[in-house]
Amino acid sequence: MTKTVQEYLNDVNYKQLETYKPSQFAIEFINFIKLVNGSQGEENKTPLMHYKMLDSLIDGNTQVATMCHRGSAKTTLMAEYLILYLAVFNELPNFGEVNLLLYVTDSIDNGVKSARKNLEYRWENSEFLRAYIPTIKFTDIRWEFINKDGKKFIVKAYGAKSGVRGVKEQGKRPQIAILDDLVSDDDARSPTVIESIKATVHEAVINALHPTRQKIVWLGTPFNANDPLYEAVESGAWTVNVYPVCEKFPCTREEFRGSWEDRFNYDYVKMRYDSALAVGRVAGFYQELMLQIMGDDDRLILDSDLQWYNSSGLMEKKSNFNFYITTDFATSEKQSADYSFISVWAVNNKGFYFWVDGICARQTMDKNLDDLFRLVSKYNPQTVGVEVSGQQGGFIPWIQREMMERNIFFTLASNSKDGQLGLRPTTNKLERFNIVVPDFKLKRFFFPIDKKHTPVMKELLLELSQAAVGGFRSKHDDGLDTISQLALLNVWLPSNETTYVYNSGIWSDEEEINSSYTLDSYTV
Repeated sequence: MTKTVQEYLNDVNYKQLETYKPSQFAIEFINFIKLVNGSQGEENKTPLMHYKMLDSLIDGNTQVATMCHRGSAKTTLMAEYLILYLAVFNELPNFGEVNLLLYVTDSIDNGVKSARKNLEYRWENSEFLRAYIPTIKFTDIRWEFINKDGKKFIVKAYGAKSGVRGVKEQGKRPQIAILDDLVSDDDARSPTVIESIKATVHEAVINALHPTRQKIVWLGTPFNANDPLYEAVESGAWTVNVYPVCEKFPCTREEFRGSWEDRFNYDYVKMRYDSALAVGRVAGFYQELMLQIMGDDDRLILDSDLQWYNSSGLMEKKSNFNFYITTDFATSEKQSADYSFISVWAVNNKGFYFWVDGICARQTMDKNLDDLFRLVSKYNPQTVGVEVSGQQGGFIPWIQREMMERNIFFTLASNSKDGQLGLRPTTNKLERFNIVVPDFKLKRFFFPIDKKHTPVMKELLLELSQAAVGGFRSKHDDGLDTISQLALLNVWLPSNETTYVYNSGIWSDEEEINSSYTLDSYTV
């Protein structure tokens, strides 16, 4: 089962990492770094996460995605020092010879030029490197190293948006690709650029490498849920490592467990958090340091706002509830399409909402209708909400034709003054969702704990967790739309349950037995 980024973050345990035993390779690599730096040394102690990241290079997995907080030295370790290590030794344990490497970052003008300058600086200021790599030849996008044995190692560098072409050297394809912070601040706001970066990774880079001896190492800090690295982590196709600056924050000093406490201690993280909170930029704190695209301070719906129940108990007392169905239909099976979402709600006599059933799938409209009519037959809803804005205007007559064809009839909701069928929103999605937020704060929304790990519930809970004050941060908002629709329905509450007794041929309300006594009034 694939995991979300949040689930990976929930599993982070830096206390447990203290029991980790690095491989001989990781230990030797850290010693190599010390030889490179010589008497100048390193500013901080090497954190255990660096050993773990290094071991991902030799674990046999061909695609490794490592998501790290800002300042974690991921580029320094896994790009700069790795390139220098390969320039000296030309091989990796459990992998073999490496003589050509592909380095891809956000752009040639930014990431590529920065990496080149750092490599040149380290070589010029290290007696060890000048002794073991006596010759280097650098252009902006091609870096050649010749070690003391005369072996040549070449790095070809590219910007993620410019594409990857002409990667061969001496008739050979690269064996390793390093993808390093592919998305810049401006890129993150452009869907077109994001799609271009995805094409570079999943089509150009993968096909540019050696077909049987290849490894891709993807490093980065996410910007939003559409970040290509975020998607790769959640795809299930990559071996994943996530390293937030600490397990959780805010927390007490005693509770604090960090990724690199010698560098980012409790006081530093608290200072960053307090500063972000003071200027209203706490979302940036959670994104850059906690790897969360939002934090609790920015969330509309907190975990504590969600109530839980067991669905089997509700179904045993089905007659005590009125049922409603809300929908958000898409019409494509493509992986890039929105989800089609159907939610079935049970409403009790207090006006509490219980999510009972539903679907979340990329599928065509005929399959959506099959699911809708199946759920209608099962739950007999009072009304069914179908949005008819934009291209969805044709859904109502289609559904009506299906009613006649299937001989299954139900009431379609309307929120227009003239009684036209269908729901016609007049505000944006966030404004509509904000109408139901008070009900969450009053603990009036319940979700089935026995279905918590089903795909439909996982998506709905993910969207709820990423609904922010400034907008929806999740990649999809289809599940949230089915919640917002409840505010557009005329919801009738079921009557209170009444118990009747048979008395001489007459059914009457059961007499309430007063168990109090006059003496109670005098008892202190």
